[in-house]
Amino acid sequence: MRLGDQLRLGARCLLLSTSMFAASIHGKVINGTTNKPAAGDDVVLLSLSGGMQETARTKTDSKGEFSVDVPDESAQHLIRVSHQRVNYFRSAPQGTTMVEVTVYDSSAKRVDNLIGEGRVFIVHMADGQQMQVTERHILRNESQPPRTWAGDRTFEVVLPEGATLEEGMAAGPGGLPVTSPPAPTAASNHYAFTFPIRPGRNELRVTYKLPYNGTREFSAAPDIPLNEFGVMLPKGMRFTSSGDSFVPANEESGMTVFVAKNIPAGQQLKFTLAGEGTEPREAQGGSEANSSAPGGGLGTPIAAPDPLSGARWYILGIVVAGLLGGAVWMLRRKPVAGPASTQAKAGTTSATSAGRASSSSAASAAPRAVPQGSMLEALKEELFHLESDRLQGKISQQDYQTAKNGLDVLFRRHMKKME
Repeated sequence: MRLGDQLRLGARCLLLSTSMFAASIHGKVINGTTNKPAAGDDVVLLSLSGGMQETARTKTDSKGEFSVDVPDESAQHLIRVSHQRVNYFRSAPQGTTMVEVTVYDSSAKRVDNLIGEGRVFIVHMADGQQMQVTERHILRNESQPPRTWAGDRTFEVVLPEGATLEEGMAAGPGGLPVTSPPAPTAASNHYAFTFPIRPGRNELRVTYKLPYNGTREFSAAPDIPLNEFGVMLPKGMRFTSSGDSFVPANEESGMTVFVAKNIPAGQQLKFTLAGEGTEPREAQGGSEANSSAPGGGLGTPIAAPDPLSGARWYILGIVVAGLLGGAVWMLRRKPVAGPASTQAKAGTTSATSAGRASSSSAASAAPRAVPQGSMLEALKEELFHLESDRLQGKISQQDYQTAKNGLDVLFRRHMKKME
C-alpha cells in the first residue's frame, strides 16, 4: 500500500474513532398539553462559553427523542426546543448525557386560570423634577390543560400619564431575565409584551420615568384578580391612600412598604406619593428568595434585600480562588470503576444523582451535607441576579465575566460532587 493510501486510511480511522467516542446528549421532548411525545420539534444545543452560541441542531423523531453531539465537553450548555414558535430551555451542565424537556401547545388568546400573584411598584428615585419607577408583574399560568399564551400581544401594562418607558424585562418559569421591551398599542399609555406566558411562574418588568413636582397621585385597576399589590419607596417619601386597602408592611432594605391584598379584577387602587428620596444602596440588586416581600412569597422585588450585594464580587473572588485548585483536581481525577458507577450511567442525569446517593454505602456514614437541590437553586438564583445586573448596567462587563467564570467553576464542582 502506498504511503498516501496509508495516510488516508489512517485519517479515516481517526475520524471514525473520534466520532465513536465523541460526547453526545440524548433527550426526549414531551408535550405537556397532551402528555404525548413532541415530534418534529427543532432542538438546538447552545454553548454558554463566551455567549449563547449554537453548536448543534437536530429535530425530534416520532417518539419525541433526539441526539446531539457535544463538540466542547468542558463548556456549560443549554438545550433549546422550539414548539409552535415558542422556545423552551433545559440546562445541560458539563457531563450531562440525558435530558427531558417539556413543551406546551400555544394559544393566541389569554389562557384560563391566569393568576396575578403580585404587582410591585418600586420608586428608585424622586426629586423635584422627575421620578423613576420599576413595576414588577408576577403572573402564574395554571391553565388546564397547560398551555402557553403566545402571540404578538400577550400581557398588557398601563403606564401613568406622561411616563417615558426606559426598559422592559421578562423571565419565564425557572429562566433568566431577558430584555423584552413592550410595544405601544393604539390606546394611550398602554404597552403590550410579546413575551410568551408559559405554564408556571412568569415575571414581567417595566422601568420608566415620569414628571414629578414633589407630589403625585397614582391609580391602578388590574384586569385580573391580584393577590397582592405592593408599593416600595425611599424613607424620605410619604405615602397616603383613601380607604383601608393599603396597610404598612415590614421594611425592606431601608425602603418603606405598603401592601394591599386580594384585589378583585377591575377594582381601582389609588394612592399619593410626596416628598423626595433615593433608594438605598443595599436595596439595589436583591434576592428572589425573600418570601416576606410584596407578592406573598413570590420573590423579592428588584429593590429587595441582599445581605451580600455589596461584597458579592469580593466573596466570589475569594471562593473561586480557593476552589480553583480543588476544581482542577476533581476534573482530572480518574473515576473509580465499579458496579454503582456503571449502573448509574444508564439513567438520566437526575436519576443518576439520586441512584448514586441512595446506593452508596459510604453516604449513610458520612456527615449530613447541604441538600444538592438547595445548592443548585442557589446557583441558579445567583446566575439570575448576575444576568439581571448585567442587563440593567449595574456591573461592568469585566466584573460580569469574572463572576460568571467563578459561578461556572462552582457549578462544575457541585456537579462532580453529585456524581
